[in-house]
Amino acid sequence: MSKKRFLIIITIILIFLIAISISFLYYDNKYIITFETGTDDKILNQYVDRNQKVQVPRMPIKEGYIFIEWQYEGKTFNFDTEIKEDIVLTAKWIKEEYVKITFETGIDEKIEEKTLLKSSKINDLPILKKEGYEFIGWFIGNIKYNGEEINEDVILNAKFEKIKPEYKIGDKIRIIGCYSNTSFESNCNNTKAIGWDRVILDILEDRKYPYVIGNNYGVTGFFKADSIEKL
Repeated sequence: MSKKRFLIIITIILIFLIAISISFLYYDNKYIITFETGTDDKILNQYVDRNQKVQVPRMPIKEGYIFIEWQYEGKTFNFDTEIKEDIVLTAKWIKEEYVKITFETGIDEKIEEKTLLKSSKINDLPILKKEGYEFIGWFIGNIKYNGEEINEDVILNAKFEKIKPEYKIGDKIRIIGCYSNTSFESNCNNTKAIGWDRVILDILEDRKYPYVIGNNYGVTGFFKADSIEKL
């Protein structure tokens, strides 16, 4: 073997050994971040220095499913976490299924149906207006919807509560409901008084039937707020 050929071989070997040493030193001082997608769509590992952060990888793809997040040991992984060991991040998926949301407003204003990803939440629900009423929320049946996940087709019903006017002595009112013979009595008397126009003669605080209703000829009876309406 010629001297020149021998030197070339030695040089190649040295370069190879140096490359291996550099690679070993580089990876020996870093932590491995492994991404488990559960699909054929693989994502390359990351090598992170101690107390450094993982870079958010690209979003993986799985046919028929939607990627939600990366998790570590079953919990949402915070990419601001400083890395102190090798970790495995797992992709969380939900099946691509949809539900229909129908709105019943009870007023002239109509809201179009929405199609929502199953197990999602309904955001930005409108606040409706109805004259003389206060909007108290959207309900599924008799249960108020408070942002829970939706897993089936639902009908959301708008509910309103009549705004009770503030009454004062001397206000003219119309009797629309039952009354009591005393301010404490618990039984109501539904009589021909319904529909009569009368005046508030007095307001008794902390009574079951606080409004004393009548006219110049005397007292008609004792009423609650929902049994009278202001004229």
